[in-house]
Amino acid sequence: MKPEEWRKVESIVEHGSRNAGELAQALKDGGFRFSASDLKAFGALMARRDGRYSDFFSAPAWLTEVFLALADGHAYDTMCDPWAGIGLLIGAMQETVRARTVLALVPNTSQGSLGQVLVPDVQWHIGRPVELLSSEAKEIDLAVSLLPWNARVLDPLTIRCTGGDDVTVKGDVGEQVLALASKRLSATGMGLFVVAQSFFASSSSVFRQFTALGLGVEAALALPSETFPPHTDMPSYLIIVRNHATSDLFVAQLSSDVKSNREVLSNFASHEEGSSLELGRFVDSLSFRGLDQIRQHERIKEAERLFGGSAVSLKELASAINLGRGRNDFQFGRQEDAVYVPLIGMSDVVESLDGLTLKPQNYAQIVMRSGVADVEFLARFLNSEFGREIRRLSKSGTVIPKLTKKTLMELPIILPSVQVQQAVVDVEEHIAVQRNTLLGLQNELAQFERDLWANPQSAGAVGQRVSVLSKKLSGGPLEYAVAGLDQWIETVPFPLASILRAWQATSTSNFKTKCEHLLHFFEATAEFVSMILMSAFSSNGPLFEQHLQKLTRAMREQGLGFKMATFGTWKCSVEYFGARTRDLLGGEGRNGSLFAEVFSDLPVSLLKALSNVELVPVLSRTNKIRNDWRHGGVLGQEEARRLHEQLLGDVQKLRECMADAWTGTQLIRSLSCVMRNGVYDNDVAVLMGSNSEFLQASKATSTCLDTELIYLVSEGSPRALQLLPLMQIGPSPESAKNACYFYNRLDKDKRNARFVSYHFVEQPERSTPSSGLTALDDLWKENGVDAGADT
Repeated sequence: MKPEEWRKVESIVEHGSRNAGELAQALKDGGFRFSASDLKAFGALMARRDGRYSDFFSAPAWLTEVFLALADGHAYDTMCDPWAGIGLLIGAMQETVRARTVLALVPNTSQGSLGQVLVPDVQWHIGRPVELLSSEAKEIDLAVSLLPWNARVLDPLTIRCTGGDDVTVKGDVGEQVLALASKRLSATGMGLFVVAQSFFASSSSVFRQFTALGLGVEAALALPSETFPPHTDMPSYLIIVRNHATSDLFVAQLSSDVKSNREVLSNFASHEEGSSLELGRFVDSLSFRGLDQIRQHERIKEAERLFGGSAVSLKELASAINLGRGRNDFQFGRQEDAVYVPLIGMSDVVESLDGLTLKPQNYAQIVMRSGVADVEFLARFLNSEFGREIRRLSKSGTVIPKLTKKTLMELPIILPSVQVQQAVVDVEEHIAVQRNTLLGLQNELAQFERDLWANPQSAGAVGQRVSVLSKKLSGGPLEYAVAGLDQWIETVPFPLASILRAWQATSTSNFKTKCEHLLHFFEATAEFVSMILMSAFSSNGPLFEQHLQKLTRAMREQGLGFKMATFGTWKCSVEYFGARTRDLLGGEGRNGSLFAEVFSDLPVSLLKALSNVELVPVLSRTNKIRNDWRHGGVLGQEEARRLHEQLLGDVQKLRECMADAWTGTQLIRSLSCVMRNGVYDNDVAVLMGSNSEFLQASKATSTCLDTELIYLVSEGSPRALQLLPLMQIGPSPESAKNACYFYNRLDKDKRNARFVSYHFVEQPERSTPSSGLTALDDLWKENGVDAGADT
């Protein structure tokens, strides 16, 4: 379609009637003809107009390409979409597949009338698809459809099988349509259907009746949670159905990455497993409940190795499992050796009734058998990152996921020997004692401060008390604290560690320069954390666009923007996207799936650290210090010393927020990439610690990593989070030394972007043509200010 014609279509859709029949008439009067690419754009246009209230799904372009690739190489007499909506999928398919007969079934007249305008070259049938499929005698060679989810029906459907037995399909119209369309497939026919994960997970799913129906699922390809925004982010699968029994089930993970999808489809076509679960594996079809279940099983096997014990179900350890009752006056009876597991949400498992933070009705009381498990160990295990993941994946229900008695009984628990359990609990208690000692010291210092300001005349006496305490702490504790900070610096990514290394290398008496390094460190931290969070959300285009608009409106009110980024810009971004990350972290069911997709398997501990609510106050304080310094007078030595102590305290607070969050995660840049045995083998530079001579390693990934970009990866996962190009790392043109540069601003002519280094004095800044930074266009096109204050 020509650009001027498309602009007319946009005007009709955006400003015309929202009634499908009237829209159809307007498009018909305009004489428009829609190609396959026009149909994809039309679906996006309708989704943008109607949002989540649209009454049909539109497949993204990459998913349509997967449908076409699976259908390629075969001749089809009849192709059918048994739930065609307005024809977007069947229209895109028929232009390439070229079946002799193309059928589109639709349940209502309004969608049918619009579909007939958009895709006039197929045979449209309007009516209940179940009845249309039941009355149609012609075999189907290729069935394709985005079926409705959870569309309940009262009337059960009875299907007569080849052997003469009747099978009854109840409850869900999408599953009834799937079963009927699949039974109409020819001997070599193929059905390509998008279904919710409940198709595999639910005990009442029609999938449980496939054997009786004589049907088989050949493949289940998991779709990213952002496939159908804004309708849903529920887990879903593209399944391949045959009208006969099949052997093992091929499972894999699809994505918007074309190369990765090609590898998945190649493995499926050649009947080979990939080098990772995401690239393909064969599993028993009857036991398959989803990729998450397989991932959990693999994590359990690894945990068994580390724990030195085997996983057992909770029912093997418990003498009783008592669920809370839905009464306001309900109370559990007190039991020895019991833990209390929250049925909803992700609150802590507690060891006593006094520790409950929810109403008792929202807990299960697990009474343990004597001598099999230490109650404290069990509670701490279920509160660990791994234990919380086990609890999340064991929940059922889509609105408010919760643990049931059945899922609690099957909860896998990994126990080392009783002696090891006790040793772990003893060390935990020792850690608690040391923590309490430090807390006592903090309280004593806080008391000194209160006494000082309650009576300034007591400054001399309070000072003596501080000196006495300082002498007690001199030597071991202080040296240990300094050594601990040095060790921590080497665990954080190079962009931050390099600045702290410059701070360490500065003379201990040069407090002004040391303060400058620490202020640079906090500004770089704000941009670095913001970059990670924004990069994750940008993998879901519609979601990122929605949040970016809200953020830029909020920043605009403060005179901030991305074209001239400041410390305040990044602080606001961390605050906004940190809150959105916490929303996903705390979410269950749909949000839990979206979280896993957005953050590319990064550890929950890292994401909790990056979105820690205590991080923003640290950045706010140091941002204010930076602004006050910039607009203040000359800083004397004593004032600089005091400021340095304050900033060093904020470094320790930041360290407390981050802790060991980077364990198991690496910042990397690919040096080269080759395909080996069905997997992308990348030689990478590991950008961790303060040493500018980067270690090299090999990393297997499900996609080929771009050598011009930087990624975050976690151990054991083939996925990588591609970071927005807000940071550049590599040798500078004037030196062979590796240096890090952070994005600072877009030049007024918009031709170049300025990057600055906070640790490399030989070349503190560089410019990069903006034409090579197209991934930042979404930041620059928003209506942020072109010039910002020092905020």
